[in-house]
Amino acid sequence: MGTNKLNSQYLGKAMKFAIKQAGFTQDEAGIKAGIPRNSLNRKLNGGTFNFDELVRIGQVTGRKLSDIIKDAEALADA
Repeated sequence: MGTNKLNSQYLGKAMKFAIKQAGFTQDEAGIKAGIPRNSLNRKLNGGTFNFDELVRIGQVTGRKLSDIIKDAEALADA
């Protein structure tokens, strides 16, 4: 990781991308991950995820959490 400014906004964008690539709507991903729709929406738009939520979204999307974080870092560096 370089001198980027990784924050929850970039992580939310990377999570949105992972959900979309997995072929799910945000509602579907939230249901599968056990995260209420309003809560997931707020977190995807710059709110703060807890670690368990990040892991569950990774499991739902079939992506490693480390790969989602790398995507967020790339967005922050862009």
